[in-house]
Amino acid sequence: MKHDYITHAGAIFYKHERSEHISEGAFTVHTHNTYELIYFLGGNATHVIEDRKYKLKKGDMILVRPFQHHYIQIDSQGDYERYDILFDPDRDSVEGVRLLGEDLEVINLSDNARAREIFEKMDFYRKSCDDEMFGRLLSHLLSELFCLLYLFPKPSAETSPSVSPLISKALHFINENLDSIRDIEEISSHLFISQSYLFRLFRQELHQTPKKYITEKRLYLAQQLLSAGEKPTSVFRRCGFQDYTTFYRNYTAFFGDSPSEDR
Repeated sequence: MKHDYITHAGAIFYKHERSEHISEGAFTVHTHNTYELIYFLGGNATHVIEDRKYKLKKGDMILVRPFQHHYIQIDSQGDYERYDILFDPDRDSVEGVRLLGEDLEVINLSDNARAREIFEKMDFYRKSCDDEMFGRLLSHLLSELFCLLYLFPKPSAETSPSVSPLISKALHFINENLDSIRDIEEISSHLFISQSYLFRLFRQELHQTPKKYITEKRLYLAQQLLSAGEKPTSVFRRCGFQDYTTFYRNYTAFFGDSPSEDR
């Protein structure tokens, strides 16, 4: 796979990715504390955000919000092309994204010439500018894009059949009780299924384990609270960790910095 125009411009990550051939399978399921914008230009793929599935079409723009688990499932071999941009609205001075409705996850921009032009400008400036200038211009272009979508809204894409209803119920229960769940048995008991069946569903539908899903959600919540100035010794309890040692070990292994360094 070839990656064209990769850069860390300031804090924003920008990638225009093309491949003449990509194999079937899933990109790694992941989450992060930033927004992710994907502009899909070619391929046969489905995007999964938590328990929602979207069969992608050329011109689809996907907006993934912080702390949402998601991945792209490649449905068949063939050509593939997309833009992928990660950003934090406050840190990167990107305006307008919070004006968009929370239900906006996928919209199609094929007939929106102004929006398409914004992505063309990204490529033009990436070729013409150094990283620092490109980072500033990219912030402005993203702001223009989101304000355009706010001023001239389009219908959001409808989800295709979602993941297993049991997974949907499990994710809802986890996110409602993130600070208090002690073990996986609580989830399986709530759903009236065995732990082994719950584990198998997570692996089949989300390509990860229930424990990993819960831990990552808790760690990103902790990072958010720490960045707001809360003390590590109070954050670990609010995020559902049973003791500070476990919290510290998981946090440092996942982020590479200690909780006190990120505060």
